[in-house]
Amino acid sequence: MSLIARTITGLVYIAIMLGVIISNSVVAVGMVFALMAGLACYEYQNIVQINRQDFILKILHSVMAALAVYISFAALTAGMTSRQYLVALLPYVAYYLYFTIGELFRRREQPFSEVSHAFFAHIYVAIPLGLLLSMSLGAYQLDSTGVLAKSVIFPRTFWLLPIFVFVWLNDTGAYLVGSLIGRRKLFVRISPKKTVEGAIGGVFFALLGALVFYYFLPELSPWYHWVILAFIVALFATLGDLFESLLKRTYNVKDSGKMLPGHGGILDRIDSILIAALPAYMYVMLAIYL
Repeated sequence: MSLIARTITGLVYIAIMLGVIISNSVVAVGMVFALMAGLACYEYQNIVQINRQDFILKILHSVMAALAVYISFAALTAGMTSRQYLVALLPYVAYYLYFTIGELFRRREQPFSEVSHAFFAHIYVAIPLGLLLSMSLGAYQLDSTGVLAKSVIFPRTFWLLPIFVFVWLNDTGAYLVGSLIGRRKLFVRISPKKTVEGAIGGVFFALLGALVFYYFLPELSPWYHWVILAFIVALFATLGDLFESLLKRTYNVKDSGKMLPGHGGILDRIDSILIAALPAYMYVMLAIYL
């Protein structure tokens, strides 16, 4: 039953992500990413046990993670001036000052632990998703009259597709190969079930996906860019999964939440993309476009 629930949940998640990517709407992607950021931030607070006695503050902190994604990046599509952009950021700035200065009066046992975890949650969750969102807009602007706009019907959000697909292929390959022939442990201290063979299998699946993208869209980029991007995403997706495993093991938590049957929480579902997003963003924007 767990495998069936996991499969159904995974397919629904993939369908939602493919739907918003193919929609070519940065605003739609921004709304989904903002929701994911808020929920993942809430789960992170539960894992590290901050804001335990203040449920309203926990909710507010999660909302601010979503706001950091949506206002800071999706609002760019509205053509805001610098002044308008700063005005849009005022709620987050005010909240940051409230949270940090408020520790002077809350009399917690470990105030700096609370503040550090609170805003690391935003760095960990909101910044990677925000970068992916801004890449959607930036990539389109860099190539709005070039081959990207002429080759695909969703040029604004196109580069999200290979990044997410490579993550999914890496996860699938690691699971299948690891289950079939996995023997040597990859990182037994953090995740006893992961194997070296599974990790290699995940990279191999991602590289196959890269060649498929090149086969259908050879005009977008040389084959080696596809292969390098796939390798980068697969490598850091695995490290992202391990990082969240380390987080949960440190705080003796099995799953980040119970929202997704068979998967646990939102953070369990997006942990790979959170670490892979930054190097993938840098490679697409610096190597492929510049």
